[in-house]
Parts: sequence; C-alpha cells; structure tokens
Amino acid sequence: MKIVVAYDGSEDAKEGVKLAQKFLKENHGELILLGIAAKREDMSPEEVQKVRTKTEELLSDAKKIFSDLKFETVLLEDYSVAEAILKFVEKKEADLLIMGAKGTRPDILRYTLGSTAAKVVSFAPCSVFIVRKKVTEE
Repeated sequence: MKIVVAYDGSEDAKEGVKLAQKFLKENHGELILLGIAAKREDMSPEEVQKVRTKTEELLSDAKKIFSDLKFETVLLEDYSVAEAILKFVEKKEADLLIMGAKGTRPDILRYTLGSTAAKVVSFAPCSVFIVRKKVTEE
C-alpha cells in the first residue's frame, strides 16, 4: 500500500500522519509526506524562496516529530496546492491520500471543508481520507 499525506504542519495534517501509521501497521507499505510550497505569480524570487524554506522547515519538523516512522518527504512548488497534490498522487499511483480537512489558515470557518481538500476530494484518482483533529472540551 502506498500512502501519501499532504503535510502542511497543521494539527489536522499531524493527525493524518498518525492515522497513516495505523494503516501501515496493518498493511505494510510506503509512506510519503508531501509538502507544497504555494507560490503566486506576483511573488518575487525572494518571496518564493521564503515559502520554499518554510515548507522545508515543516517537513524537517515532521521528521523530528515522527522520528519513529520511516517515510519519504517530497517538496513541490506550484501555483495550485490542489493541482500539485492531484498530479503527485497520480504520478506515484498512490493507493490512499490522507489530508487535513483544513489547512493552516485561521480565517476558515470551523464547519467548512477547506477549498484545497474539497477540490482534491472531487478529482483524486485514489481514495482520499480527510482527517480532523479532535476538538477537546475544556
């Protein structure tokens, strides 16, 4: 089984890595953490490099957080995060894509599916598992 986790450092994405670990304990396979450096046409080369560096740091942090897991990290740059994810899972012939319900943007309503996740779910060539970090009542 080949599992790709779309990783943006959000709590949902971290929960997705934990879920992938559970899947792989029962079904041996390959785990890939995919980070997308989202660029815009109006960005300067320096701004694009900052976004790339931030994404590299997130993937590096994931290696520390999940040091007990064996996985590959892949960093891609694209203007569309959803398109990059879709192309990657198709190219890798992934069996399962795991991604968070929403990314790191705090302005997204808590009850909505993020726009990237919604697009990926609609067009993915493989099964997609959407993860939400459990909200704990205090």
